[in-house]
Amino acid sequence: MKRFLLPLAIVSLIFTVSCSRLSVTPPEGFAELKEDRSTYRAVSPEGMLYRIRTVKNKPQKDLKFWSEALENHLAKEGYRLNGDPRPFQNGSWAGLSFEWVLPYGNDSYLYLTALIVSDKTITLAEATAPYSVFIRYRQPLLDSLASIQPLR
Repeated sequence: MKRFLLPLAIVSLIFTVSCSRLSVTPPEGFAELKEDRSTYRAVSPEGMLYRIRTVKNKPQKDLKFWSEALENHLAKEGYRLNGDPRPFQNGSWAGLSFEWVLPYGNDSYLYLTALIVSDKTITLAEATAPYSVFIRYRQPLLDSLASIQPLR
């Protein structure tokens, strides 16, 4: 009997660990980088970094509150909103993505931010690149946002 309990315990531990990891389908054309439990990273051939991380929802607020806080903060830093925020859904998780423009030298950069908020966590996705690179990956990034399964 003991000989069956050890494999069962190992399988249970693997299942528990794998269920508590941030799960994401990488954007098309991106290579995944080493990740930890609460951070996901992928990179395009041009060096565009796509990062998703999870932080505690403290103080505990909803998606509307945190999106307004994000908008206010980035606007004060000089970022300009590029169009309306885009809602996205994957299963029971609702999120909101923003695209920002920031002039830098002779170029303009686009910066994607997206939020998914639960009672315990905030999942934040980010990607930035010069305009010409960003527009190539805009749709794959949006598709990837819809695949995010936040930590529970």
